[in-house]
Amino acid sequence: MKRYYHVYCLLLPFLISIIVYLNCLQNSFVYDDDSTIINNYFIRHWSNLPDLFTSRYFVLSAELTYRPVVTLSYFIDYTFWHLNPLGYHLTNILLHATNSVLVFIFGFQIFKRRSATLISALFFSSYPLFSEVVNAVGFREDLLAFMFLILAFICYLKANQQRYILYYPMSLFCYFLSLFSKEMAITLPVLIILYDMVFKGTPYQKARYLYYLGYFFVAIFYMLNRFFFLHNPLESQIPYPQGSLFVNFLTMTHVLASYVKLLFLPFHLNADYVVPFSTSLAKTSFWLAVLLFVAIGICSFRMRFQNRRIFFFMLWFFVTLIPVMNIIPLGNIMAERFLYIPGAGFSMIVACLLSKMHSKYSIASSNHIIPNISDDFAGRIIAPYPSLSIPFVFIVFFILFGNAYLTCKRNNDWKDGLWLWSKTTLTSPNSFRAHINLGNAYEKKGLNTAAFEEYQRALSIDPNDADIYNNLGIYYNKMNHFDDAIQHFIRCLNINPKHPRAYNNLGVVFTKQRRLDEAIQVFRQAISINPLYPDAHNNLGIACYRKGLIDEAEREFKLAISIEPYHAEAHNDLGILYNDRHLFADAIREFETAVQIKPNYANAHMNLGAVILKHRKNKEKALFHLKESVKIEPQQEQAAGINKLIEQLEHAIKQITP
Repeated sequence: MKRYYHVYCLLLPFLISIIVYLNCLQNSFVYDDDSTIINNYFIRHWSNLPDLFTSRYFVLSAELTYRPVVTLSYFIDYTFWHLNPLGYHLTNILLHATNSVLVFIFGFQIFKRRSATLISALFFSSYPLFSEVVNAVGFREDLLAFMFLILAFICYLKANQQRYILYYPMSLFCYFLSLFSKEMAITLPVLIILYDMVFKGTPYQKARYLYYLGYFFVAIFYMLNRFFFLHNPLESQIPYPQGSLFVNFLTMTHVLASYVKLLFLPFHLNADYVVPFSTSLAKTSFWLAVLLFVAIGICSFRMRFQNRRIFFFMLWFFVTLIPVMNIIPLGNIMAERFLYIPGAGFSMIVACLLSKMHSKYSIASSNHIIPNISDDFAGRIIAPYPSLSIPFVFIVFFILFGNAYLTCKRNNDWKDGLWLWSKTTLTSPNSFRAHINLGNAYEKKGLNTAAFEEYQRALSIDPNDADIYNNLGIYYNKMNHFDDAIQHFIRCLNINPKHPRAYNNLGVVFTKQRRLDEAIQVFRQAISINPLYPDAHNNLGIACYRKGLIDEAEREFKLAISIEPYHAEAHNDLGILYNDRHLFADAIREFETAVQIKPNYANAHMNLGAVILKHRKNKEKALFHLKESVKIEPQQEQAAGINKLIEQLEHAIKQITP
């Protein structure tokens, strides 16, 4: 048993992570997963991989900052799972489980005791504050950044301990991967120097300078790429709160205090925190936050001499939070996912405190003199160890079980967009993002009126958000209020001129109004922003087809299919074009492909039935597809004609059948 104890310690946090997050496998795509996975055609073909290293990455990947390692993981996932959310969630769970194991390995380097290390790994594996990172596929960058950061740190420690020459380049390579997963990893060199200062006390030796230089060179290479070679210009458009560095400082002081509160009280978790901007030093809340940090600073200083491990991990927490303190303006100034890397330090602090508590009570008990024993022997006899361990084990079990329960419960909140954003609008009613996303969820369910109400609420909170106007335009288009739709799409583009979906949606309205030249122009504008936008290519093909530009229409339909082979509408539209050109075999092939991809596609069934009847004279097969068409969509415009044709076919088949 003792022989395999270390293996069991590695397996336990891995298995606990899987068990705790097992119920999220049934969840669908949520939050930013629409843009990063569902509508991200970039990840669907390995031929697009070279663009991972060009400035086209930002348009094609839907990422605001350069994170190629994360996008590469989506390429791999899509290869195996396509758009099945179970596979993507499984990957996230396995990454978190791996990170829990790495926490144990790293902690063992620090604690040199398996019990304390195991507590930290189990706490990390089940802590409810990390549920956002695991449940939202689009936040995988935190999982990957932490995995490679902790690997880099472990390899650095190994390189110092064993002097094995490969550990150091492995550490640098892991640091490189961590940085290109998420910018929070930039803090690793600082953490390494702090570790040496706290535990070694001699960080300024010449040999250590050489070690540090490697990490700083990697960091400089990353920053050159991030801010010069592969910089996203949209990132520069994000302002500070009220455009003021002073307001930003005051506001982030409150955010930091909120993070500390969340660590100790991970309740009422929220997918979108609305942080009111602080504009004055006179507010009581600001000084309370300052007092909190003064108290933490005093405790940290005392811990420097009393418990170096707690002191180091307190530094870990605050240092790793620096990149998300809005020094470079962020889209979200507060989010639970930002606590994933700092939270590893908090897990270690919890393990330190619990171990210290256990040691204190063990020592107190060992000094307890058992009555009715002579003084010669009393000092050498201690109370039995198992009785001392029971309270400690109970406390640890209670904490871990509470974590697991809260995490499993929180996983259910992420089961789909409707559930997540309904709850978020209750916990954060002033979040315009929550109302927009809830409106999107209603729209997917066909609840257009409810969606419209949510968009209006979002608009009342933030009248300058481009996505709100785009979504309202979609609603008015569905209601056939075309002038209102155009007005909202144009307002969206005035706010964000690089919004390809708004251009595409505006083109759809122009096409319905037979304003084909204007439609072609805006579809091309959408494509110039995002060349891998299959809907825009297909819609451009429709506009060209209606204008009589048949060759150009065919090219656009084929481009849409080359980008997205499972684009049922493009196959159907190409089939219509082939039918007009009397390429009936090709037309039938495209219609059949469309209904295979999308079995509930009424128009494709109708087209397939008509062309089979006319050119293959197969009445039974034609009848099947025509019936499917009216069964799927009984109120379609051609319903009367299709039903009449069905009656004729049924009558003809009865006469033929003996």
